[in-house]
Amino acid sequence: MKKIRVPELLTLLLAVFIFSCNLKKHPDYSPTEGNLDVYCAESVAPSVTKIAEDFMGLYQKAHIVVHAVPTRTAIVKLLNNETTLAVCSRPFNQGELDVIKKFNIEVDSTRVALDGVAIIVNHSNPLAQINTSQLRDIFTGKATRWRNLDPNLSGRIIPALESPNSGTVEFFQSRVMKGEKFSEAYPCSSMSNVYSFVRDNRYAIGFISADWLTNGSTLLPSKKDPPKALDVAEVDSTAMGYIDPNVFGAYHYPWPANIGRKYYPLTRPIIFYSRDFNLGLAAGFLTYAAGNRGQKIFLDNGLVPMTVPVNYVQLNNQPL
Repeated sequence: MKKIRVPELLTLLLAVFIFSCNLKKHPDYSPTEGNLDVYCAESVAPSVTKIAEDFMGLYQKAHIVVHAVPTRTAIVKLLNNETTLAVCSRPFNQGELDVIKKFNIEVDSTRVALDGVAIIVNHSNPLAQINTSQLRDIFTGKATRWRNLDPNLSGRIIPALESPNSGTVEFFQSRVMKGEKFSEAYPCSSMSNVYSFVRDNRYAIGFISADWLTNGSTLLPSKKDPPKALDVAEVDSTAMGYIDPNVFGAYHYPWPANIGRKYYPLTRPIIFYSRDFNLGLAAGFLTYAAGNRGQKIFLDNGLVPMTVPVNYVQLNNQPL
């Protein structure tokens, strides 16, 4: 029975660009030519699309289409062999691992970036920070009015929530909800819908990726001010393994430096899953995303590179 293989980045780079004697390129495939449909979690589709555009700018014979879909859909496409490359905002769950084992599906996994799940509220909301316990109270329906968080605030809290097929919702459910069920919320068909709903509704709250926090105002232009992200503190001791223990209970904004240093509590990996074992375009694009140019694009869009070293430098007393 074949197992899921997780290749070292260096091995993959050598395989794609040097074609070592031990791993020869398939004569019918090219890492820089052809057509490729990438099924990508909507949360990081803005960055992945920019990387694809950059790649195609260098390699004119490559044609890559990035389809923004829920993570669960991307994984289904991959396991059904409808694509050779899926970009996901969470690891495989147990049900998916069972399918992989049952049908002996071979998949390569590469963690390319860290994403911070940002908690957003309307620009007019004076609230500046929130902790994970308060978030759980909001999304379980225990806290229904803004005065439950701050006595100086008023109005009813309107949570916005994506489909349960969203990897971001699955992450939030695991990290914040702690087994409790989501209460009634405004149903959103996509992360872009969450972004625009919170932007347009004074009493709304939702959660989006750092990628959408960076790119939302460009992708969804409006005369209204964009939503703002809150500083978040981890106050659940069972989550200590996810953060630097020295910042337990402290509030941090989802800046890349806070994500990379494990100061920001709602952090998760972005994973490229590949079934391209012929060193074709999917392997070439994956390698590019994990290389210097791809990693810089992730960083420029609010995410943290995972395959190249990153130095955090603070300038002019501005937050990192």
